[in-house]
Formats: sequence, structure tokens, C-alpha cells
Amino acid sequence: MLYAQFNRTLGAIICLLALTLPTMAQAADAVRLNIAAFEKRSADFTFDPIIPATYGQLFSVMQGKADVVFLTRTPPLLDQDVVNLQVDALRMATNSQLANEGLNCQFSFDNESDEDAEFYSIAGVCSILVASDTGTETVRAFIKRATLSEANYGHNVWLLVYEDKKRGIAIYADVDPA
Repeated sequence: MLYAQFNRTLGAIICLLALTLPTMAQAADAVRLNIAAFEKRSADFTFDPIIPATYGQLFSVMQGKADVVFLTRTPPLLDQDVVNLQVDALRMATNSQLANEGLNCQFSFDNESDEDAEFYSIAGVCSILVASDTGTETVRAFIKRATLSEANYGHNVWLLVYEDKKRGIAIYADVDPA
């Protein structure tokens, strides 16, 4: 009797492990993508292509020079996930048309790691929306594939993945372990 109950319990544990092992393996491969967008305050400010900094240090670098459009940390991402970010305001323009102001982005995330090293990359497209009295001007921003640093809490490296010098918009990305 005790032997039969032990076998059932052991069988249930083995089934549970079989179901959760793929999930546990995927979780080990997951990372969080950090994305920050900024808008220049002054035309003479230059965005650095690489900023080794924590979140707080990144704000200090930008303080008084650029405003945060958005800053986000995603849920854990797996290879080929898509991230959607939308920060905009809809308003009525003076000619009774709708006008939109903000930044809407879609990023594809790829885990290109191998047994020797971690490599992650993103690519995407953003719509830069500029509200005016006559409606919305939309500019498409294409983010070319960019390879990000390895995931490491102790050493964040923010990479400039897009800059629109005319509008003063910059987008940075970094990865953290999940």
C-alpha cells in the first residue's frame, strides 16, 4: 500500500517536472529590455552613442539637457518577442480635426546568444507624432538592428539605437537579466 502511494507521488512529481522543465529553461534564457527615449531641450546638446550608467546615472546625464519621453523595463523577453510602446496624447486641433503628439514604437527582440557569449539585438519602427493646428505630422523612424551588451545588473550599457537630429529625439536600449 505504502509502495503504491509512493509510486503515484513519484509519478506525479516526474510529470510535474516534465511539464515545467521547458518553462524553467525558457526563463533562464529570458532577459528584460530597457528602453528610454529622450527629446533635446537645447539644439547644441549631443546624445552620446554609448552611456555606461544605471537608470539614475542616465537621468543625471540627461538632466537639464533632454526630457524623458518614456522609460520602460519590459517583462522577461524570449527570442523573437515583440515589444509595443505607445506614449501619445490625442487632442482636438483648432480646425476641428484630431491631432496626436507622442512616440509609438514596435521593437523586435532577438536572442542571438551561443554557448560562448550573450548577444541580444533589437530592431523596429517608431512613429514620431507631432501635433499642430492642422492635425498630425507623422514621421517614421526605422531602427536598424542593433546589438546590445550582455545582460548584467552591475554594468548597464545604454546604446543609442536611434536619433532624429532634426526633431531632437533619441532612443537608447539596454538589457538586464530576468
